[in-house]
Amino acid sequence: TKRAVQTESVSKPGPEFMSKYYQPRKSEIMDFLYSHQQRPIPTSKPDVVIANCPHCMKVKRNSFAAHIDLQHGNYSCRTCQSKGTWQDYTRALRKKKGDTFKTFSVSDIRGDRKSAQFSRAISEIENYSKELENSATILNNLSKDTGIHKDTLLSYRVGLASYASPDSKLAVVNGEAPGDTQCVTYPQTTYSYHDDREFVVETTRLKACRLDDVQLPVAYDPTAPVATGLFGYHVAPSDAESVVITRNELDAMAVFQATGLPGVSLPTSVYQLPQTVLPLLERFSKIYLWLDDDVDGQLAAETFAHKLGESRCSIVNTRMGDAQGPLNAHQALLQQKDLSHILSTSSALKHDQIIDFHELRDEVYREFLSPEQARGVQSLDLPALNAVLKGHRPGELTILTGPTGVGKTTIISQLSLDFCKSGVTTLWGSFEILNKRLAKKMLCQFAEKDLSQHPQEFDIWADKFEQLPLYFLKFFGSTSIKDVLQACQHAVYAYDVRHIILDNLQFMLSQQGRSSLDRWELQDEAVAELRRFATSKDVHITLVVHPRKENAPALDINSVFGSAKVTQEADNVIIIQKNSQGEDLRFLDIKKNRFDGTLGSIPYKYDNTTLKVCK
Repeated sequence: TKRAVQTESVSKPGPEFMSKYYQPRKSEIMDFLYSHQQRPIPTSKPDVVIANCPHCMKVKRNSFAAHIDLQHGNYSCRTCQSKGTWQDYTRALRKKKGDTFKTFSVSDIRGDRKSAQFSRAISEIENYSKELENSATILNNLSKDTGIHKDTLLSYRVGLASYASPDSKLAVVNGEAPGDTQCVTYPQTTYSYHDDREFVVETTRLKACRLDDVQLPVAYDPTAPVATGLFGYHVAPSDAESVVITRNELDAMAVFQATGLPGVSLPTSVYQLPQTVLPLLERFSKIYLWLDDDVDGQLAAETFAHKLGESRCSIVNTRMGDAQGPLNAHQALLQQKDLSHILSTSSALKHDQIIDFHELRDEVYREFLSPEQARGVQSLDLPALNAVLKGHRPGELTILTGPTGVGKTTIISQLSLDFCKSGVTTLWGSFEILNKRLAKKMLCQFAEKDLSQHPQEFDIWADKFEQLPLYFLKFFGSTSIKDVLQACQHAVYAYDVRHIILDNLQFMLSQQGRSSLDRWELQDEAVAELRRFATSKDVHITLVVHPRKENAPALDINSVFGSAKVTQEADNVIIIQKNSQGEDLRFLDIKKNRFDGTLGSIPYKYDNTTLKVCK
């Protein structure tokens, strides 16, 4: 339950005075950093840590570059070249901490922090590596099946434990026999400063996968990520200058085993490098991005290189032009390839404004090798949609319209969940419906049942729902397009968002024009800005727009509210049509498809049981 918040006004004390001769103790510096939500990282120098620079804490700047001397408190930033005393640093950080962005994740909606705690004692969790080491048969089989040596598994603190899957938890709730699953555990680690004045390895989160499928997640502990950590981070010594980022844990261990370079993996199973883990990587001057050698993997590698700093990043192509070659580092290890040689062929990101076909050649070839990825993410809920639109692709603008009450939000919330479950990081901007109402609808669609009839299952489904890469804008009602795009830009940078839904255009721009002509110009300008944003940031934007007229038996592309510019800017135009013969059957009418020109109408019905639509 939420704790009551005291709303009475309280006079705020002024800032504490510090003499310029004051020298803080080491423990005072660390206490201040932690109390202000900073996570300092040790360096090769024992009395120097890296933390955020308060002078360059902006979306596009590398703010985690302040080197703080723990002996004297002096700091200097490698990015903006600012420097000063400890008093200067604390004053600037206190001032800067007031800045926030209007986005939040699924875990924020629940209103509590129950999921932010480990499900069991940390001493038990940190003993899982010993459990695996003492289980000789399981350890030998795991090493044999994966090709990862036993000493590598133990160096990465891979463990053995039992966790209940969501399906098993549902069985218990419904009165059936419980059944925990024996799992391989992968700890995500960081360094934490303790009272004995030294940094120690701290486990921040655990990923548990089935023993018979060591890449299939059963559970995350805690369910919601609240602390920063990376699998394999502790393997890199304090003086390490290079690190390899991989998609999963087996890839990271394969790289370390074959090359000796520390390998770390992405925190979840989707291509997402959260802003919260960037500080952990600031101490490395060279970063290799070794993701899957396919269309999605290489696009993600380019995105991460922009975020981490292109000058220190190199992208690894595992196949090296061989269509039958390994997809990733672990496959390369199993095929007995020379991983050191593959790593040596890595290349820097090309200049984004100057290019020739030689530089495009590998990308074009990759699209021939993976045609299904080139078409886009496929809809699992509405496969008939794939036959027309071919897929969900980044860099496009989709307009969705339909009469009032026809179910536009129901359709788009279902489709956004559909793509989100396939790994498409999604940002929802709901300007007409409160976020808690939208999240309630989406959670029921996710569970495929009305959870108000099954309240005992809420925590189980909510824990599972929290694992989705799904975020929400806090805006509601009339909001300037500038503010919306600023928040979207932050979400793209911080959370690697690839799909943005704005529902809807009229509510977002309401009360912003003095006359109808002003409103039309404002709408045209907003759509043009969204079009530019989708192209420049390579994200898919779905924009819900009310129709201009609703009395006609069927809407057409000219029925979209506003000028012709709205549909001209769009790559796809989808109209929800009512059925003139009855209310049960409706149609998704694709009126524009810039990808290949295919048009068509897809009939569907609403299922009251699952709260979803189906063909």
